[in-house]
Amino acid sequence: MKTTMHEVMFVHSPLPALQEAALAIFQALGLDVFEERESSNYPPDNRYFIAYAANASLKVCCSDDDRLPHPYWVILESRVVDGRSSISLPEDIPILAEALAASGLEIFVPSKGWSKIDWNGSGDVYGRLAG
Repeated sequence: MKTTMHEVMFVHSPLPALQEAALAIFQALGLDVFEERESSNYPPDNRYFIAYAANASLKVCCSDDDRLPHPYWVILESRVVDGRSSISLPEDIPILAEALAASGLEIFVPSKGWSKIDWNGSGDVYGRLAG
């Protein structure tokens, strides 16, 4: 039995608006089945974007974590809600992070325990901001 995947990456995009950043992230991965959703679980804008791959879903939302300068979260989940996509995403986070970094985004993959108060801020950085 396969366990449910739920991985988080922090993204710094040169695009200042959530919608623009989400579309750039989805385009970088070849995802063309996506939608915008409202939810109070995703402050401060109470909305997020979700794209569907054949093997996973990818959410993009604004970060509510002021410990990092990365304004967006990318959440990879193994749950597939919409079966219209034939594109599969890499389930290996470093491979996914490299693919996003190749499109000009800076990706920070936090170490385990990042959601705890005493997290030390460690993790891996992929790509660098231009300029």
